[in-house]
Amino acid sequence: MRRTSAAAATAAASLLVAPLLSLAAAGCHAGAAAVPATAAAASRPAAAPRTAAAAAGIDTAALLASARPEIDAANAAWLPGLRRHDAAAIVAAYADSGVFVTAQGEAIRGREAIAAMYASRFPLLGAVVGGDVVQEGLAVVGDRIYEWGHATVELAGRAAGDPPRRAGGSYLTVWERDAAGHWRIVRNLSL
Repeated sequence: MRRTSAAAATAAASLLVAPLLSLAAAGCHAGAAAVPATAAAASRPAAAPRTAAAAAGIDTAALLASARPEIDAANAAWLPGLRRHDAAAIVAAYADSGVFVTAQGEAIRGREAIAAMYASRFPLLGAVVGGDVVQEGLAVVGDRIYEWGHATVELAGRAAGDPPRRAGGSYLTVWERDAAGHWRIVRNLSL
């Protein structure tokens, strides 16, 4: 069995952590009003928040309700897919033309290429013993849904008695409905 360094395995795990840039880091969340840019703007009465989706007449509650089952299913499939080293299960929610952007800024284009990226990193991971995906928010922008949160993966120690290793990071996933009506990942960015 080929042994890899703990640093290489942790780096590989970091690249796999997000299925899916964090809007939260920019101070945005669903339903947030804009922050005034100047002190003068802060002294003016605030207008009621109005999203672009609401202005366009899009029923955001219905859009979110239609997408939530597929988003939740994709998030639920991520960790079991890592445990089984099953790239196809992990990328099933991606659009054929989806793009995964690693924390290092590398863009992997297309569902097949993203699956190959996962498969190439599985040997570095070893046994996945735990982890989670924590969704922190959803926002509707036009006919797309932006999801953000953080994910972690816990890997078994390389040798008996070694402590488990943990890696994780924030993510931003952009979801779009395909021609068949299914919600697909069109962009997934990892921090």
